Amino acid sequence: MPSSFRGVPSILQPITAEQFDRFKKLIYEQCGIRLDDRKLTLLSRRLKPLLKELGMDSVDHYYQLVKSPKGKDELIRLLTAVTTNETSFYRTQPHFDWFQNQFIEEVLNNNRAGKDPQNLRIWSAACSVGAEPYTLAFCIAEKRLRFAGWKISILGTDISELSLGAAKAARYRMRMLTGLPDTKLNRYFRQIEGSTQEYEVRSEYREMVDFRRHNLMDPIAERPFHCIFLRNVLIYFDTQSKQSVLHNMAAALAPGGYLVIGPSEGIYGLENPLEKVSTFLYRKN
Repeated sequence: MPSSFRGVPSILQPITAEQFDRFKKLIYEQCGIRLDDRKLTLLSRRLKPLLKELGMDSVDHYYQLVKSPKGKDELIRLLTAVTTNETSFYRTQPHFDWFQNQFIEEVLNNNRAGKDPQNLRIWSAACSVGAEPYTLAFCIAEKRLRFAGWKISILGTDISELSLGAAKAARYRMRMLTGLPDTKLNRYFRQIEGSTQEYEVRSEYREMVDFRRHNLMDPIAERPFHCIFLRNVLIYFDTQSKQSVLHNMAAALAPGGYLVIGPSEGIYGLENPLEKVSTFLYRKN
């Protein structure tokens, strides 16, 4: 296919249905996310800055690059471009109410009864720019006196290197903090000097969270977790991919551990190794 049309570089033209099908198959093979045909224009827009940065004017040449062994880093950038997801702090408040109250109380009671050591491991899977794992850190910080002497680990993972970079920087525009009461805003964030619209998570809470890249289609090489948050991401997966991710989550949970899912994840009817506790909560027996 020619790299230009009537003198206009091909990166300014929408990709063809044939090109879209190739990228769609590649993205599905790499991370289990299936793009429906309505996303052709979206993918065209997301590809433009990637090609521009590389000085390329051919979508086909770019596809050949990301398929090649030397295009591994560029493949990660492509997956980053198509898997971005909006998020906010304390999104779906009842989930964090459960975590801060029932879950934490159960953990502390089990420790007092001699069932568990003073160790708590939390995983925020598909953490995007970090709002979810930092919110979990805030919830634990509310009970900090009761966790004296404990070893607490919060891991945030995402397939997007760009999102993880933003999560580590922990700087957020005011629009992401809308709805937070002033007490929480002042306790957990500091205003960036010289800006009225940008805030940074305070260092003591940033230090509670570790971040790394992970593909949900792969098992995670970590010790078992007591609680996993996996929200607002399975809606992008087909049934087969959801099933694989669900089994990876179950394998990553400690016995008695909990999986928190989003309100629209759609795991009903899947082979589920976990016991349903509520509409958003599953437990490993």
